[in-house]
Amino acid sequence: SFSRLLGQLGVSLRLTAGRGSNSCQPMSEAAASSATDRSTQVFQLLASGNFSQLRVTCEDLELSPAFPVDGPETPLNPDQVEQAGVVYAAQLLAYLLEGKLDSARFLWKRIPAAVQAHAQAATAHGVLTARWHRRYEEFFSQLAAGPWDPRLQQLALEVANRAQAELLEQIAKAYKAVALTRVAAMIGADENTARAACESRGWAIDAAGNVLPVKVKPGDGLMEMGEAQLQKIAEYMAHLEQPPCRI
Repeated sequence: SFSRLLGQLGVSLRLTAGRGSNSCQPMSEAAASSATDRSTQVFQLLASGNFSQLRVTCEDLELSPAFPVDGPETPLNPDQVEQAGVVYAAQLLAYLLEGKLDSARFLWKRIPAAVQAHAQAATAHGVLTARWHRRYEEFFSQLAAGPWDPRLQQLALEVANRAQAELLEQIAKAYKAVALTRVAAMIGADENTARAACESRGWAIDAAGNVLPVKVKPGDGLMEMGEAQLQKIAEYMAHLEQPPCRI
């Protein structure tokens, strides 16, 4: 929506403004210590598997005056590129985990070119590109294959698991019956994996290979649904069926 886009732009402008001030102000010991503390927090969150605060922590780190910014007068050294590459990859994946694709795209535009070339940042961007274009098989394949820094492996797995669960939830709300091959394509998996995912949710699969997601309970038919619920189902179906758009 327009309001959501304004919100994403606001975040982008806020972060860009914060980064812009980095090159104009000398780095104090307190600022350097703060950036180190936030970097440590990012890696601690990655190690613990507690990703609920990861996005916010990454954004705070990016706003830190001491966070390295590439420029003609202050080019990034290899150690800075290495650390920033992992942190930015974590931030991109954190946005994907929360479904904030616009924020991820704005972030990529802010990442210094030297860091964009870093293997972890580039891999995370490839995942974002596949997700944006709804190339789900490629999206899940890249998340599984990486190769990821060991600190990012658990996060990449969580992104894949949550994305698959959300897609299956949308399928359940949008379809009474759908071909197993279609489900497999939607969640970027082979038929055996898709079958296992459906069966784990108690969905029946008939002899013709059609999945029967969740039956409508008596009294909860479409005629008794409110306008908002019908609109939501229409949105789910439109999302699942629409062709890819450009990133």
